[in-house]
Amino acid sequence: MQDSRQRAPKPQPEEPRDRHKVFWIYLLVLGGGAALFFLGGLLLRNPNLPSYLYSQVTSWLKNQNNPASLPRPSASPKSAEDYLALTHYDVRTLTPEQRAIALALADAIGNATALQDRLIALEQTVRNDLPSLKSANALSAYAKLKPQAAKLLDAANQQKLFFENLQSTLAEQLEKNGVREELAKQVAALVYQDTPGRKAVDQATKSDQLATEILAIANLLEETPSKWRVSSDGTIQSPDKKLEEEYQTHAAALRAAASTSNQ
Repeated sequence: MQDSRQRAPKPQPEEPRDRHKVFWIYLLVLGGGAALFFLGGLLLRNPNLPSYLYSQVTSWLKNQNNPASLPRPSASPKSAEDYLALTHYDVRTLTPEQRAIALALADAIGNATALQDRLIALEQTVRNDLPSLKSANALSAYAKLKPQAAKLLDAANQQKLFFENLQSTLAEQLEKNGVREELAKQVAALVYQDTPGRKAVDQATKSDQLATEILAIANLLEETPSKWRVSSDGTIQSPDKKLEEEYQTHAAALRAAASTSNQ
């Protein structure tokens, strides 16, 4: 005769994730308790704190929603510094003419910063790979580095062109927005000085030299692949005297460019 009673189910083993859940619940309870204890003590020592915080937030929101309470620039800026300062005011406090001037200045400054940041990042990427050019795989390393060098050269040319034309282009924009010609030139010169334009042009020139020499060697090796030998220390040589001289000229220029930092 079979026993009709059902057997009690066996207890399931505790899974690791269950223990993790318990740990996080325990941590949440402790953290919440500590936070409540801290806030309670803070309120006991500073009973007026809630009303103070409320008044501060209300005042801030009121100022944000009320442009009349915000600081305003002079109705008629007199100097180059006054015009440059327009970029620091809330646009709601500016006249339409001032807003157009501030936008032109902000665009010029923003583009200058973006170009310099891009060039620095690209050059650092190229410099990080320079040690590979002195290895037994130097030939393939040059081929691998060629696309990055091309990007660096393009960025250097863009930055150089932008800063060489910055003063004239910006001055022209400011004149169109009502700034007197002489004052517009002064404002543009101040922006060029602050970016700083001269350093940016020098930076672009150095990056151009670095990229140009890498591309020159990479193209030379690519066009005559069977003419080169590479030793274990990365020394590249060619039995062709003319090719060897051309390579050594570019290699020396590359070493000089690599030794100059843009940082």
